[in-house]
Amino acid sequence: MIWLAILCAAAAYWVLGFVWYSLLFGGVWAAEQIRHRGERSGGAKGEFAGMMIATFVSNLVASAAIACLLRRMGIGDLFTALKLGAGLAVAFDITTLTIVHVWERKSTKVWMIDASYHLIGCLIAAAILVSWW
Repeated sequence: MIWLAILCAAAAYWVLGFVWYSLLFGGVWAAEQIRHRGERSGGAKGEFAGMMIATFVSNLVASAAIACLLRRMGIGDLFTALKLGAGLAVAFDITTLTIVHVWERKSTKVWMIDASYHLIGCLIAAAILVSWW
């Protein structure tokens, strides 16, 4: 049963990525990427599919880690689960993104879009997981 919850949390995190990087911030994010790297031609379908699969697997691993910590720490209420999700996002996702963005000299706009995606993704995953049990 826990694996179904983890799968649902990962799927929600992944769908958030679609909404985030296409409907909400796709234009700004893409323009900043072009400004940073220069014009790029579209990748092959297989390359895009591989990136989508890798993203889902990463969301699955993150969701499994959040589930493991929720269980190990005995967290059963939404507020505490959200605090854990936010703490994990800041401690691991956002700090890693910051290092990458600094060294790649990416814009603050891209950092804000990427960091907020992972923060909200971890919050959604934590909320789904804690509500499952």
